[in-house]
Amino acid sequence: MSVIKIPILDRLTFRDYQSLVITILFFLCESIIRVIVMIMPKFLIQFINSIIGSLFPWLSKVENEPHVSPLEKAEGFERMVKHWGNYNCEQHIVRTLDDYLLCVHRIPSVKPQHQDNIKNEKEFRPRKKIEVVDNLDKFIQEKLPKSKMEYKGKPVVLLYHGFLMSSEVWVANTEEYSNLPFILAKQGYDVWLGNARGNKYSQYHVHLNPTHQPFWNFSLNEFAMRDLPDTVDYILSETGAPNLTYIGFSQGTAQAFAGLSVNSDLNKKINLFIAMAPATTPKGLQHPLIDAFVKATPSVIYLMFGRKTPLKLALFWQRLISPPLFVKVIDASVRFLFGWTGNNMSADQKTVSYQHLYSLTSVKSLVHWFQIIRTRQFQMYDEMPSRLPYHTVNSVEDHIPPRFPTLQITTPIAIFYGRSDSLVDFKVLSADLPSPLAYVKSIEEWEHLDFLWAEGIERIVYPDILKLLKHFNPHRGSQQEFETDGIEQEILLTQG
Repeated sequence: MSVIKIPILDRLTFRDYQSLVITILFFLCESIIRVIVMIMPKFLIQFINSIIGSLFPWLSKVENEPHVSPLEKAEGFERMVKHWGNYNCEQHIVRTLDDYLLCVHRIPSVKPQHQDNIKNEKEFRPRKKIEVVDNLDKFIQEKLPKSKMEYKGKPVVLLYHGFLMSSEVWVANTEEYSNLPFILAKQGYDVWLGNARGNKYSQYHVHLNPTHQPFWNFSLNEFAMRDLPDTVDYILSETGAPNLTYIGFSQGTAQAFAGLSVNSDLNKKINLFIAMAPATTPKGLQHPLIDAFVKATPSVIYLMFGRKTPLKLALFWQRLISPPLFVKVIDASVRFLFGWTGNNMSADQKTVSYQHLYSLTSVKSLVHWFQIIRTRQFQMYDEMPSRLPYHTVNSVEDHIPPRFPTLQITTPIAIFYGRSDSLVDFKVLSADLPSPLAYVKSIEEWEHLDFLWAEGIERIVYPDILKLLKHFNPHRGSQQEFETDGIEQEILLTQG
């Protein structure tokens, strides 16, 4: 009698089975504890807190105060910007063609009576092995039509966050001039920061309710074909600018690669695309068990998380445990999933920035990424995935989801990536992009999140970004003044 072999499970080792059982038990226990806490009456929670406060008054005081900076407990983007007291901040609402309402933040200018919050610290000397490929001499800016030359305002920059994030990640650095939006604002740029549908700032729709599944029926397709072009159109309409520069991080780069590849008109509206930690075809996850399930049957995610939004448990426990402990949990998680060490970010920085790391998205967008990982193709969402949870030698595809035709992009592209980032495969990425790339900078020891919060980022990466912006935004308004005093002068002159 032959033994029935079950795909995937048949390939697991004894250690894999141990990990699987432990993981299931962990999620089961976590779910039980979470349900108990959620149904616990508020007065009982307050009573428990009062007992803890009376028995351990020092602990209560510590947890009620920021461990590192007021930014740690700042509620929302505008309060984070207000913390520094130097920048004007606005909130705008973009209505997409499919009636989602997206929040877009704007830092239009620096306040007249601003103060520089600069700490006198020891000189920073990067020890990272850095490689640069500069092809800017091959990208000469064409003269704008006379009608567009009439624009006398500031050059516009749009920044877009990564997967499971919001605009807060761009202003979460504990040092003022380690935050890219503030440097750009001081340099005279009109800075806008997007928020993808479904995250904490964009959970609104003209007709749909976010408590119902139809609201969450979106993937990378909608980020690229709806959110990005509609946001760009809104910004250009508001400012009157002929075009803008786009800076994306992680998924923020993927949606730009996808959007530019299928929208020729969008290429005319973006004068430069700067991709930081670009993600298009991640290799997979670090742990072999998790990676096997992701690549074999990504649709299992629907069984685990439903059809709305994933990882609510991360946000739940973030509210309950202390920030230093949450840092340890996140560090352990990303090491387990991606093999990242987090050594290039300080402990204080992680204590603050991890409090602003996660925001919601759809399960469908997570499944879309797993489809990309499985096929190793930067493709559109597959609405009709194979019923087989594995590949066979003699299988013939009944359909092939279209790839994003990234070779069709005409917007100049600059790429910044870390050679220790497990989510970036530069050889695969560059082969799918038009040649030459305007600028490429790689840092040997940097990982994914380092392009937001690594120590020395303002000296290793930002000078290059300012150089690129100056090259691709030569048509500047005659009335604006670009400041190069203090820390900005140091950033402009210091090359990593």
